[in-house]
Amino acid sequence: MNTEQVFDLLPVVVDIYDKLNIDRYRKELQKKYQGKKVDPTEVGIEVFKYILKHSGKVKEEFFQIVSIVENRPVEEVKKQSFLKTMNTIKEIFSDPELMDFFKQAGQ
Repeated sequence: MNTEQVFDLLPVVVDIYDKLNIDRYRKELQKKYQGKKVDPTEVGIEVFKYILKHSGKVKEEFFQIVSIVENRPVEEVKKQSFLKTMNTIKEIFSDPELMDFFKQAGQ
């Protein structure tokens, strides 16, 4: 993913963060795991499940993200197969540089 795409993604990601109140959820997870040995993969799965559970609230934002990453209009993304859309989302969450950037931004 190039720098231009990442800068285009930032406002959309912030919208998702705000709409899903992820900051509140993050604090709940901190309390839940306080004083316990934490498996980062387990926590990551919990966060991913939380986002999926509330994905209807941010459906348009997901279309925008895929549109930016695939360099295609949002309307085309909406018409493509669900599997193709999910594969693009998976690629984003699998990008170590991008995830490292968001981890650092959230600290």
